[in-house]
Amino acid sequence: MGSFVKKSFYWPIWSLLVVLALLSQRCHGSCSEKELEKREEEANVVLTGTVEEILNMDPVHNTYSCKVRVWRYLKGKTVVNGEILLDGGNKVMIGGFGDPHVCDNQVATGDTRIFFVNLAPEYMWPTHKNELMLNSSLMRITLRNLEEVEHCVEVFLLTFSPVNFPPCSYVLNFLAQAVAVERPSLLPQKS
Repeated sequence: MGSFVKKSFYWPIWSLLVVLALLSQRCHGSCSEKELEKREEEANVVLTGTVEEILNMDPVHNTYSCKVRVWRYLKGKTVVNGEILLDGGNKVMIGGFGDPHVCDNQVATGDTRIFFVNLAPEYMWPTHKNELMLNSSLMRITLRNLEEVEHCVEVFLLTFSPVNFPPCSYVLNFLAQAVAVERPSLLPQKS
């Protein structure tokens, strides 16, 4: 009989814990965002820009595309070629807004954000050909966010560049010092 009392006492506590666990997951939302470093690595292009126009509303998928005025490329400027650039070269079309797989994906005209994007895959052509597609959540432009993204881009470029050369001025300075020490006769003579 004593074990029955203990079981009936613990049952409400366990059920309460289960309910709290479910509510805590619901409060955090169903969307979990990757770390900034991972988001930057997965994006071929990282840029800052302002949404100028909302276009191509898809009522079936509840997604839309936007024409974005580019202010600065933080990564992947060479990926964005002439076919993708619009209106004289300072605007691009970005799709994938409203995608449920991307957490923060809603914008309004005039919003300035940091965009993590990739070229639209071929299976999305011809509808999204020459478009960039949102790869992960948008970031608001703050000094801290810009510094964090720039740091991630710098670390990525230094880590994955084919050959890590020191800056040219460093190399030239080193060579000049070496020549001055080893062969002073090769240096230009003062007249």
